Order: sequence, then C-alpha cells, then structure tokens
Amino acid sequence: MKIKVLTTFSFNKLAKQMPKKINDYLSGYAKDTVKGTRNNIDRGIGIDGERLKLGKKSYRAGEKALFNTGEMYNSLKSGKGTLTIKEYGYGHHKGKFPTVDGTNVRNFIGTTEENKQKIDKKFIQDVSKALKK
Repeated sequence: MKIKVLTTFSFNKLAKQMPKKINDYLSGYAKDTVKGTRNNIDRGIGIDGERLKLGKKSYRAGEKALFNTGEMYNSLKSGKGTLTIKEYGYGHHKGKFPTVDGTNVRNFIGTTEENKQKIDKKFIQDVSKALKK
C-alpha cells in the first residue's frame, strides 16, 4: 500500500524568501517609527500615553518638551531596517539624564498602534504568499 501526500505550500520557498521579508518588515517598521516618534513629540504624548512635559523649574518651562533646536527631531531617519536618532535623544527616551521635578521626556520613540497593525498585517500576508507553491 502506497500513500501519496501532496501539499499546497513549500517551506523551502518560504525559507529562501524569509530574509527579504524580514528586511522589508524592519524597514517598514523603522520608517513608521520615525513618523510615530515625530507625531509623539508634536502631540506631546509618549508611547505609554503619558504627557511629555518640562517641569516648572526647568530653564525651558512652558516650552514644548523634546524640541529645543529641532536637531534631535530632524535627526530621526530610517534606512535599511534601522532607525537613527541623535544619541542624546535615545538617552532621553531611556531616562539616562537627570531631570527636574515634573519633567517627563521618556518613552517617546515608537510607532503608532495603527501603523504597527498595518505593517504586521502586511508581513503576515507576505509570509503566507511566500509559503504557497
């Protein structure tokens, strides 16, 4: 007795295409993260929903948080699956610098939930398409 099994998918084909699919996903995520981060700074709200603000004792009290000269804001770039930002911008995001009371300039680097769902959906569609024979 012989049993013959036919499939409608190919893991070999998927394996060959995965590096490109992952690079496309990372590039899309980095690009959307630039947009999301700029949007967060413009709106004054971090990715955690907390308001980005300067404390009353800050020398820049009353001004927009994270936007002094615009140098960090304008340094946000994406390319080949990476996100670049001035080092001090990443330091602010991670809370590496001391701040005065009432100041919150953390957790601002990130994409929007809408963008994340869009690129996740595209990635799943691309992988499903690559899996088919």
